Amino acid sequence: MVVRALLSLTPVALFLAALWALDSYKLIRPALLARAVAAGFAVAIVSYGFAKLFLGAEIVSATSLSRYVAPAYEEIFKALVVVWAIRTKRVGFMVDAAILGFAVGTGFATVENIYYLVVVQESNLALWGVRGFGTAILHGSMAAIVGIVAQALGESRGQGSLRAIVPGLALAVVVHSAYNHVVLAPLASTALLLFTIPPLLMFVFQRSEKVLRGWLDVGFGSDVELLGMLRSGEIASTRIGQYLRSLRGRFPGEVLADMLCFLQLHVELSIKAKGLLLLQEAGLEPAADPQIGERLRELAILQKSIGTTGRLALAPLVNTGSREIWQLRLLESHAAARS
Repeated sequence: MVVRALLSLTPVALFLAALWALDSYKLIRPALLARAVAAGFAVAIVSYGFAKLFLGAEIVSATSLSRYVAPAYEEIFKALVVVWAIRTKRVGFMVDAAILGFAVGTGFATVENIYYLVVVQESNLALWGVRGFGTAILHGSMAAIVGIVAQALGESRGQGSLRAIVPGLALAVVVHSAYNHVVLAPLASTALLLFTIPPLLMFVFQRSEKVLRGWLDVGFGSDVELLGMLRSGEIASTRIGQYLRSLRGRFPGEVLADMLCFLQLHVELSIKAKGLLLLQEAGLEPAADPQIGERLRELAILQKSIGTTGRLALAPLVNTGSREIWQLRLLESHAAARS
């Protein structure tokens, strides 16, 4: 029993741990990783209920369920967790979408294999090796692919949009269904997975880290320059200063003052977030900043004070895209973890 459990349960957990360790920036906090695995547990339980419903009501045969129906609803349920993370700006780059998706699949595969360990009394170790290195890795990889494709397309089509989610989900369902058709021998299918998924994920890691480094290099420099001008008063003689002066006739004085405070605080927090990532890449643990939570709350108050019109007016100066919102969430989660 112990050997069967090790073969069926440990490979996917070790693979997830390796993915998290390979991320230089540690974009996914351990607490979020644990929540994603727990969500995978829940998805597996719900999927089991669906399987019992379909089979109990004799809606489909066991073969059709395994080949066509189960791959669809299992991948959709796993994808919902990944979509939630993307839409709530807990994901900023492809690498964290991949890790989060694989974590959901890890939770799913763990529950599924525990069920099989209890129900299937089979001593053939090859079977449990296939379940651990094949089926379990498949569940993690398909959810990771959904996250990767959704994040990549979302950067150009809008985060969480249906068009960004459907391609990856369709691919995951097709691959999952093909795997369940057992076209190849189980050991051959497992080998194929192991030879294709790791190179794909390594490519995603390299591409994502390159994009992240570029974003940090450009964003950090421009943020520091803008903050320096705001603090020194030199901004008045720049085009940014001219634009700010043009807003005087459109907003009351107190709203304009809040807009300037919002601009400066947003830039300060943006620099803080990028500095946090740079320290994590260098392997250094950033010191706790007890003021982060208070400053984030102040930013939220200022955002509410200036209203939608004020935020739109500042749009040329303050990038409020999904990645900028994500970096504020990064600060928030880091502060919560250190409190």
